[in-house]
Amino acid sequence: MKELDGKAAVVTGGGRGIGRAHCLQLAGAGAAVVVNDIDLAEAESCAAEIRGRGGRAVADGSDIGTVAGAAQAVATCRSGFGQIDVMVANAGIVRDRTFLKMSEDDVRAVMDVHFFGTFFCLQQAALAMRDQGSGGALITTVSAAHFGNFGQANYAAAKGAIASLTYTLALELARFGIRVNGISPLATTRMSDTYKGADGKEVELPYFDPELNGPMLIYLASDRGNYISGQVFGTG
Repeated sequence: MKELDGKAAVVTGGGRGIGRAHCLQLAGAGAAVVVNDIDLAEAESCAAEIRGRGGRAVADGSDIGTVAGAAQAVATCRSGFGQIDVMVANAGIVRDRTFLKMSEDDVRAVMDVHFFGTFFCLQQAALAMRDQGSGGALITTVSAAHFGNFGQANYAAAKGAIASLTYTLALELARFGIRVNGISPLATTRMSDTYKGADGKEVELPYFDPELNGPMLIYLASDRGNYISGQVFGTG
């Protein structure tokens, strides 16, 4: 028997990068997975790979930056697998510019996906988990939320907001048997190609495999992590 047999999970931003690695690892541990991505073709590709390995997965292209989209992602999980046990709020984008050149659209686009997407997905998942009497949510934050990163004032602020959300929701949702934790992953992905040094110039980063974040994800999603809530862990 696998560790996550009988559990169902939603992973937002699951078509590429860290999200895709999360989906494959959750499925490999036995969970049924909803692969959510605004790029439905990428979501379907990941879901097909999971099914090809003998797992259970469906694709979902909902825009999780809206209440309706977040509700649809949760509904897809419940209708397809009968329940939702794990919500992994991972979707993200970058719109990098220096602070004095950053437009309103640059700020709102990033906040819509990172903050509002996380907020609405956790809210919709928690409503379902409350009725079940259990569940867990995992939020993806990042080191830029704590230490900053050149040209990423919008991104760092959004990630800092959802790190704070982790602590508050852990307090509020404990009475319903719902755990809320965060991970601050280290991984080389398409998004990390935009990182710049303190001088504003692009820097070449070493390669960090997205799959290295998986062990903590699986631990927190499993029954072994039932006693942990309100924490943010560095992974990778």
